[in-house]
Amino acid sequence: MLVTAGGTREPIDAVRFVGNRSSGRMGFALAQAAAVRGADVTVIAANVDLPRDERITYIDVESAAELEKAAREQFTKCNLLLMAAAVADFTSAEPAEGKLKKAGRAELSLTLKPTTDVLAALSEMRTDGQTLVGFAAEHGAEAVELGRVKLAAKGLDALVINDVSGVDIGFESTTNEVTIVTAGGDVHVPKADKLEIANSILDAVDELHSAGASVSG
Repeated sequence: MLVTAGGTREPIDAVRFVGNRSSGRMGFALAQAAAVRGADVTVIAANVDLPRDERITYIDVESAAELEKAAREQFTKCNLLLMAAAVADFTSAEPAEGKLKKAGRAELSLTLKPTTDVLAALSEMRTDGQTLVGFAAEHGAEAVELGRVKLAAKGLDALVINDVSGVDIGFESTTNEVTIVTAGGDVHVPKADKLEIANSILDAVDELHSAGASVSG
């Protein structure tokens, strides 16, 4: 099993970056829950400062480009991908060498360029027997509907929707509340500890198919 976790950082200069609030807790909880079930788990960790499980293999990355490279290398070895990392949609077009100075500047403009949609790219690489589960942070009443669109557009088996408009769930929190979207319908998982949420997600993934990837093998 391959799990991505955390949030990428896109350099502006040698000391600054554009990032996001993902702590990596959800991805690490998924990996831990799968390891307990006996799965062989590799985690691509983007800037995650959390305790590590000796049963799990970790690959540390920083940027979206580094995560993409590691994911492409590891994807061919897995039968199940859980893409829980928050990967930047944009990166600096020309990161500055050294440190940008404030002195003499009335303002600073950054030019950003799109990053590769890693999950969509991996979906195009998939072979028979591989199961792909994406994660999406959406906001507000249309979160699930937006998830259904992404599920179809990226050719995924499931998409886990995290409505970040909620209170005390999602990024930087120890709890979460998600909706698991599949072609067969939606499953709402009420607010709970992220390890409980992880087990609910793994249970749903196991029900997706009768052959191929399994979170217990």
